[in-house]
Amino acid sequence: MKESVCAALILALVWAALALLAVQRPQTRSDGAAGPAEQTAAPPPETDSERVPETETESPDSAAEGFDRSFRLQVLRDGAVVSMDLHTYLTGVLLGELPADFAPEAKKAQAVASRTYALHCRETRRHGSAAVCTEPGCCQAWRDPETADPEARAAAERAVSDTDGLAVFYQGALIEAVFFSCSGGRTEDAAAVWGGELPYLQAVDSPGEEEAAYYTDEVRVPIGEFCETLRREEPSAVFPEAKGGWVGGVRYTPGGGVETVELGGVSFAGTRLRKLFGLRSTVFQIRITEDEVIFSTRGYGHRVGMSQYGAQAMAEAGAGFGEILAHYYTGTEVREAAEQEPLP
Repeated sequence: MKESVCAALILALVWAALALLAVQRPQTRSDGAAGPAEQTAAPPPETDSERVPETETESPDSAAEGFDRSFRLQVLRDGAVVSMDLHTYLTGVLLGELPADFAPEAKKAQAVASRTYALHCRETRRHGSAAVCTEPGCCQAWRDPETADPEARAAAERAVSDTDGLAVFYQGALIEAVFFSCSGGRTEDAAAVWGGELPYLQAVDSPGEEEAAYYTDEVRVPIGEFCETLRREEPSAVFPEAKGGWVGGVRYTPGGGVETVELGGVSFAGTRLRKLFGLRSTVFQIRITEDEVIFSTRGYGHRVGMSQYGAQAMAEAGAGFGEILAHYYTGTEVREAAEQEPLP
């Protein structure tokens, strides 16, 4: 009896030990994944002072991009209105307006003038929803930078970037920064060409333009065509057989252009004759031969504002773009343009 009780006690102790070992052994799932006994407890929630902010991808800072890349301009191109950033537009203008070998300071002067012109046109809305077009006879010439020589494009972009956001102002307002190829030695008053006086568009000397392609030029018109064209404009014009009296008195503008000249006894404006006979400028002399009338011109363009070849001559002589602009736009200042329309 006593031995059987001892045996029972020993057996009970063995079973208890086995049960204790079973409780401490990790459980295993049949799929091989860790079971609940292997899961670690979730960490306590972070306090506000411990929480790490999430990282977000921020849009580029427009200030870091610069004014030109952040400014949208509506441009009339090939009959359609397209939106482009000002940097791209101005790069195309420099490629379309200037020879590639122009000096850097001349290109910078052109960049500032063209930026000012575009911003001023945006205020006046000369093309409806578009500020400017790409026709040189109307606004500014433009060439797609993607089609340009890589070196020429890089030089144009540098000039635009180096003058980013700069424009020409007169008494706090953007000027009408008109320009042209070459003046023939002296620029013209705005009033002499368009009839409206602008204090910053006055006649100034512009030496050193002789390298321009059309510094001088000739237009030859057959006698019959010359007389017929003028009589069509002014029926009272009379051209007798003796040609010595065909050309009468001449009046000149402050810039040396022909303001008016008497032809066939009738006064014609120099600007009118330039249009009628396709003259390069209003700086011209008239010579009549037996068979034709010869207009000898000097300069190319309306001659108001900045001369591009004059700017080149100044740059080659050591002038900076600010000095060039101050010379051609009387009484103006170059400063940062106020941001008007950032990129969306």
